[in-house]
Parts: sequence; C-alpha cells; structure tokens
Amino acid sequence: MVDGGWRMVDRLLRGRPLRDPIPHPPSAIRHQAAFTLVELLIVILILGIAAGLVVPQLGHTASTRLIEAARLLAADLGEAQIESMTHGQDLRLVVFDPDNNAYQIATASDPATPITNPIGDVPYRVTFGSDRAGALTGVTIDSLSVGGDDQLGFGIYGQLDQTPDATITLACQDKTITLTVQASTGEVTINGLD
Repeated sequence: MVDGGWRMVDRLLRGRPLRDPIPHPPSAIRHQAAFTLVELLIVILILGIAAGLVVPQLGHTASTRLIEAARLLAADLGEAQIESMTHGQDLRLVVFDPDNNAYQIATASDPATPITNPIGDVPYRVTFGSDRAGALTGVTIDSLSVGGDDQLGFGIYGQLDQTPDATITLACQDKTITLTVQASTGEVTINGLD
C-alpha cells in the first residue's frame, strides 16, 4: 500500500476521522445561495397575474356566462328606465338586435343611434362576446316578447310602453334564462336557468 493508505488504515483503527478538520476563518464562510425578498415578491406577483388570467376562464361555463349576461341586461334595462325618468321629454328605449346578439339604449326620437354611455363615453351598445360583454361568448338572444317589435320603451314613471309584461330569453349552449319586466313598474326579474 502506498504510504497515505497506511495512514488511513491507522486512523480508522484508532477511531479517528479520516481527515483533520480544517478551520475556516469567519470571513471565508460561504453563504448559501438564496432569493432576496424582492425576487420572491416579483415571483408572487407574476403568479398572481397568471392566476388572475387563467382562473376566470376556467370558471366561465355556459351557466355562469348566461347568469352574467342576464345580470348585465337587467342592469342596462334599469339604466334605460332611470334615463327615461330623468329625461321625460325624450324617453329611452332598449332596442334589441337578435340577429347580432346585441342591444342598445337609444332615445325614442332616434332609436337607431345609441345614447352615450357615461362610463367610457362610448355608444351604449352591448354585443354579447365583444367589448364590454367580451367574456359572454356564446350567449344569444333567443326570444323577445316586447310588444310585437324589437324595442322596449319606458315612460316617465318607469313603466313600460306596453300593457303586457315583457320577456327576454337568453340562451347559451343548451341552457336558457328568461328576464321578465313588469309592465306597470318596469321591475326586472331574472328567472332560473332552464
């Protein structure tokens, strides 16, 4: 055996470590690699943004899109009612465009031109699946019962411009939801999913 090998055997037999520990001065102690607080916060921020983009898409089933569309339409019907009560000299209409799955709030004097939405200062037109209603893809206007035409008007007291209650049915895939607007009060009710 080589001389170094006998020393190793001798150390093993005497119960000594194979190598002598080498003392390190304090300045020579190596620091383990770690992330800084800023790096961790950046990673958490990126993961949060990614989750914010992915999670809503996972939860947008046909049922949730349909419920959200019904709530949006109900809110816009309420907006048209308030606009009519505020601007009694030029009442407001909700003009439906079932072929394009859209509707708009317009004045009775010019139903072809949407009024300006105070939020964003853009025309008050909603198309399911684009712009303001972009997350509501696949939602369609299935049927309307708004007095024999495609317009639902409100009076100066919030009542409808027709005697029977109005109904609007929205569909998405194999599900439907119906909104009922009471003729005497203009109150909107969202019926359950079918």
